[in-house]
This record gives sequence, C-alpha cells and structure tokens, in this order.
Amino acid sequence: MKRLVGTLMLAGAIALGTSSEAQAQFTFGPGVAWHDDVDLGIGVWFATPLPQLHEQVSLTGSFIYFFPDGGTDLGSGGSIDVSYWELNPGLAYSFVAEGAITPFVAAGLNIGRYSVDYDGPFDDLIGFGFSSGTEIGLNIGGGIRTMLGESLTGVAAGRIELGGGEGFVIEAGIGFPMGGS
Repeated sequence: MKRLVGTLMLAGAIALGTSSEAQAQFTFGPGVAWHDDVDLGIGVWFATPLPQLHEQVSLTGSFIYFFPDGGTDLGSGGSIDVSYWELNPGLAYSFVAEGAITPFVAAGLNIGRYSVDYDGPFDDLIGFGFSSGTEIGLNIGGGIRTMLGESLTGVAAGRIELGGGEGFVIEAGIGFPMGGS
C-alpha cells in the first residue's frame, strides 16, 4: 500500500512539474462526502490541468475519511470500532461551457481501507478481535465546477465505485488556487 501511494504521489509531482500553466492552476481544498454504505465523510481534494494530454483534461484526486455507524457499545463490556477511508486518484474531462458552471466526467481508481476492532469479553472465543483490509476498484462519475468569486472554486460530484468501496458517493467541496505565477 505504501508503494502504491508513493507511486501515485510521484506521478502527481511529475505531472505538476511538467507545465508552468498547470502549476498556476493547481486547486486544493476541503470537502465533505456521503457514501451509501458508510455515511458521512470529510477530506481534501485537488485538481490540476494536464494540457500535455488535452486542454480539457485534469488530474484529480481526493482523500476522504468516513465516519461509519459501526462504533457501537455492545453492553457487557464489549464494543466495536469501525474506520474507513478512501483515496481516489483519477482523470476528469471538462466540457466547454458558456455559463458559469462547467460540467465534467471523471474516471479513476478507488482505494478503500477499512478496519474493524472488537473489544469485548468474547473476542478470544470468536477469534475476531481486529480485522482490516484494503480493496482497489474503479470510479466512474461526473459533476460540476463553478467559480465562487475571483479565487474560490466550488465543486459537486457523484460517482459509482466498482470494486474498492463498492457504492455510490456524493461529494462537495471548495478549492483554493495554489502555486504558480
């Protein structure tokens, strides 16, 4: 997993370093998400143009930490703690729009990591205790972007996860331009 994340970060750094135009338009910001299986999440997202591929293509990504309903007190001294996060690198194609709203379609990877920790009187008996795993799948979706003033971008998107998180996610966020001239 560390190797995969490192490779994705290196690819992003290379893409960002290949164009001064891309550096000037790098956008980064906070966001919120809702997943149909694990409820509410918070995170960060980014987007940067890749004019070397096509003028309307962007490298995109998000990291979302979700708050599933699994944290439960079972009584008699037992509890279950559930955690889940996603890393979603991808590409987006923005359509040419005459108005203030720019629609886009997107596709990419979905890397989902979960852990379940049972602490209770019967954890040795049932042999559970702690379980975790990482799953990788694909994202397919789309959304809209709009300028919120001179230097703030708003984004709203939806995606279907095939494998990995295996669900439907709605996201919204704001972005700030970073770096460049």
